[in-house]
Amino acid sequence: MATRILAPLVLLAALSSACGGERVLLCDGGEVLFRGACVDPVRRYEPAAQLDPDNVVAYGEPLQDLVLPPPPKSGFRIVAPPRTLAPGEEVSFCLSWPIPEITHDIVHGGRLYTTPGLHHSNMVAKPIEVALGPNPYPGCHPGAGDPFSNVGAGIPDVLFANSTQVVGEETIQFPEGMGYVLDTTREISTSIHFLNTKTEPQRIELAYDFFTMPAGELTQEVAPFVVQIVDFSIPPHTTENVGTTCTVFGGHVVSLMPHTHDLAQGFTVDFMSADGAARRVYEDGVYDLASDIRNYDPPLDLEGVTAIRHACLFNNTRDIEVHYGLGLNEMCILFGYIYPPVKQFAGFVAEDGKPCSSLQLGLFR
Repeated sequence: MATRILAPLVLLAALSSACGGERVLLCDGGEVLFRGACVDPVRRYEPAAQLDPDNVVAYGEPLQDLVLPPPPKSGFRIVAPPRTLAPGEEVSFCLSWPIPEITHDIVHGGRLYTTPGLHHSNMVAKPIEVALGPNPYPGCHPGAGDPFSNVGAGIPDVLFANSTQVVGEETIQFPEGMGYVLDTTREISTSIHFLNTKTEPQRIELAYDFFTMPAGELTQEVAPFVVQIVDFSIPPHTTENVGTTCTVFGGHVVSLMPHTHDLAQGFTVDFMSADGAARRVYEDGVYDLASDIRNYDPPLDLEGVTAIRHACLFNNTRDIEVHYGLGLNEMCILFGYIYPPVKQFAGFVAEDGKPCSSLQLGLFR
């Protein structure tokens, strides 16, 4: 795969004070202080030399528009085949990759690189289907894009879920010492959704980096959770709230991310206690192309929290009724990561206004 290499990361730091001859180092530009140096958080555990040499899995033509840094020294990179969409074109399809041979299997951070046109892609690792064998990379066996198509063989690992139509880079970064354990006997697949909102053809390029750390660095294992409302209706030229309240089972939340489309005017998340009191922990405004992932360090403690409520405010400016779905329709989904893994849960709402069925998936891990 041909890539153009970015200049090395520049150390951005300032000496803010001198107390007793001791200098205090402050990091800038999104870097963090780690073991005496300012580093990009996703590279905090990188060794000095390349640890995983053959760790890039790329399909299709070489990238032309994305400018990628060097691949992780500890971890791996996957690259999607570039695809050109006509003006206004929208496609959903499945892609798959094998997991390359890597030294460490604990992922503490991931980074997405994309040109305009990526609507969403939920990157998961699932057990290989015994009867079918590995996917025909980068193609897929029937149903491989569904995260739960082979759930009887094991709960899927969610590697990355991106913000809607995000452009450029997006990062999921767990606090120091935290990560998820990747089962390297599995394979990666995604149901990917491209949408060209432009008036000219759009070439879409997409790549992911996943950064790993030694098992000895892991202090808390994290696991994904999701709450989804799968049926709602918003009349034409109407502003309405869609939301639900789902039972949680304790633990600590380390990241939150909404998933909506372009009619969204706001997205909120509240922690609810047994007495009905609510504490606002996330609030986002009108839909845009920026990242909506919030990484929490320190994590959000769920002690005393009995439920999580999330709500989507939609302004249906269209002449048609809007429902759950793709295209001109909408979604109201909450995604995030939690620890310990036994607290992992999934909330399902069959129709807006009906109760949430919340299942503690972590009990089945």
